Amino acid sequence: MANNSEANLVSFKVLLTRDNKIVTEFSILPENEVDNIFEIDERDLIKAVLRAGKYKMSGLHDYFKRELQALKLG
Repeated sequence: MANNSEANLVSFKVLLTRDNKIVTEFSILPENEVDNIFEIDERDLIKAVLRAGKYKMSGLHDYFKRELQALKLG
């Protein structure tokens, strides 16, 4: 990685807001930005991590969104 010592590649959070709402947050570094940020020898690994994170965590994020929506309506 060029200049920084850390980079958030994939993250998933379940947060409680100040007004007591539960929200979820899913973020992922866009794969098309990898070539601009990382050194050539790191790119394949980073892209693999992004794909795996998107595959696994997007389902979890969708699950929580559905469950929280059902609780609001119920």
